[in-house]
Amino acid sequence: MLVIDASPFGPTLALLPAMRALRGSYPKSLIVCATSSGTCQLLSAAGFVDDTIDLGVIKSSDRRYASALRRLATLIRSSRRYDFDLVLDFSPRLETQIASRLILRARTITPSRLPSMQAFLDFVGVPGSFDRSGLSNHTSVLAQAGAEMTDKAFRVTLPDEEHARFEERLAKAGSRGGELIVMLYAANPNDSRAWPVEAFAETARRLANNFDARIIAADVPSDSAFTDALRAFPVAAITPGFNKIAEPRAVELIAAIARASILITDEPAIAQLASELGTPVIEIGESAARSFVKSQGHRIKESSSRKRVTIEEVYETACELIQESRSSSLFQRP
Repeated sequence: MLVIDASPFGPTLALLPAMRALRGSYPKSLIVCATSSGTCQLLSAAGFVDDTIDLGVIKSSDRRYASALRRLATLIRSSRRYDFDLVLDFSPRLETQIASRLILRARTITPSRLPSMQAFLDFVGVPGSFDRSGLSNHTSVLAQAGAEMTDKAFRVTLPDEEHARFEERLAKAGSRGGELIVMLYAANPNDSRAWPVEAFAETARRLANNFDARIIAADVPSDSAFTDALRAFPVAAITPGFNKIAEPRAVELIAAIARASILITDEPAIAQLASELGTPVIEIGESAARSFVKSQGHRIKESSSRKRVTIEEVYETACELIQESRSSSLFQRP
């Protein structure tokens, strides 16, 4: 089987429970997965697939034909050493359908019952929002392949050395331990639907000034768009403890999320991941996107568009989460 998900890193995290279910249903099948760089790393580490095809950094704002042609060439070149019987395409695009149906000539399964407009947008490379409530595309494709995804949690685990490596990174940056760590993660700062970079920067400035917080800005795995965009704002001057994690490995990013005191993000899948890791998180979202029951430490600030969510709303919610976290720690036994 060839599994393809040409979505950005965040939405492709849904492949973790999807491939866990597929491997459980077909333990003896050879499964190859073509997806974003970071998710390839996680799938390989988890052992859910036999091989991966790295499609690079995929962005929701990327409309260039060159990117599609590059992904098509990668798919064709890397797939030739296999004779696939079945292709599962979770986010159909023009290049993935050409590769599976015309080049590989394999039976191809795509999501069913998609709204006509979203189906068209997916086909031309404009993915919809991450659907936490059912991961509908993945559920639909798996059902057609005879597999059922009953457990939709990501369940990412890291080796101890990754946690230790991140602690060493903090120590080298001057961390004294026990300080408040505020992590910023923007899925794609160049997307018109994203929360503005200046809003992230101003929220960080307020938290650093008022709580003496160490600020960590992290990029999508193998990318540096967010930390590059922050150069236009005086974030580094906020505090000596400002750190950038540019072009991280996926496990490096997850270790940072697990260590953070609070995460601020506009990526729903990363917010869910943080919630699973027990990290308090503020998710900036769109009210039109489907949601799920929030945990105590997962707050969603939403509006008709992310740009309408104000800095004041996010900052006040961060203050609430910080105070709740510090209050509860007073009653914890050593």
